[in-house]
Amino acid sequence: MTMKFLGLASLTAMSLVGFAPVDAMAQAASAKVEFIDIRWDGVDRMCVVYPDGRVNFFGKELSVKAPDDVNKRAFYLTLEMNRMAAEGYEFVAMISDEILMKRTVR
Repeated sequence: MTMKFLGLASLTAMSLVGFAPVDAMAQAASAKVEFIDIRWDGVDRMCVVYPDGRVNFFGKELSVKAPDDVNKRAFYLTLEMNRMAAEGYEFVAMISDEILMKRTVR
């Protein structure tokens, strides 16, 4: 009787462990990933291109002015990247004057 109980317990444990990864993969497959593009084309032409096609030119709206001795491109792109990170986006890549970021939407 003890062997039957151990066999049944092992079978139950293996079946529970076996289904867990399948459920995790199903959830991951149902998740949607959105990408944004932060573009630099000078202070007045900085913009974010959203997945739905909206373009937000944010350069004129900035209340923070870059110090005279700092690279304006690096300064303002960093500010916008941190603002987008607060909205759930994470860094993917940087290509020349563009920063690509993504977030998972459920």
